Amino acid sequence: MFKFFKKSNPIEKFWSWYEFQADEFKDFQKAPDFYLREIIKQIRKISPGLAVELEPPQEGLIKMTISADGDVELFPSVQEIVAQAPDIPGWQFIAFRQRAPLEKLESLKLKGPEEDLQLKDKRFFPIVEGEHLDVIIYVSGLNPYNQQSLGYACLLLADNILGEYDCVHKVRGYDFHAMPEDPEELKELKPLIDLAAYVDAFHEKDSPS
Repeated sequence: MFKFFKKSNPIEKFWSWYEFQADEFKDFQKAPDFYLREIIKQIRKISPGLAVELEPPQEGLIKMTISADGDVELFPSVQEIVAQAPDIPGWQFIAFRQRAPLEKLESLKLKGPEEDLQLKDKRFFPIVEGEHLDVIIYVSGLNPYNQQSLGYACLLLADNILGEYDCVHKVRGYDFHAMPEDPEELKELKPLIDLAAYVDAFHEKDSPS
């Protein structure tokens, strides 16, 4: 007589595997690259392109962030994975990269195509069309040869400022321009570090101040 087995749910399979390994993973700082590769290898059996970040333990709690790495098509997968996460002592599972604290943003450096990127010298200009918000990010040294790589690095800055979910859902689109030299033009631009405050105000009011 034939037996029919229910097809294994990849999310359930991942969490069963993770729960079994959780105590070992608490020591991930001994070999962070190794452990992270193992976790990513398993989680990408659910959806290729998913990313994982681990934070050092604080007060006995390790935070693991599951990210779509900016791919909006993977957002439902991330939400479903975290929704099905088991209760494992010592672990907290978070959907999407969160906003970086202000004190971290002020000293944040991201690897750019030619040099590390910081927020202090970056600017933005909002473009409002009804309920939609687009953002132009201005960066020194942008040219046709590095526009793609430098633009991507600036998008990562926005991701840190807004958090992954808001970066995608609260801003319709991004563009990247070279920093203007005209002082009058510069006066119209806003510090990039203030992007989160502007975006929040835009979605709270019809006309942000």
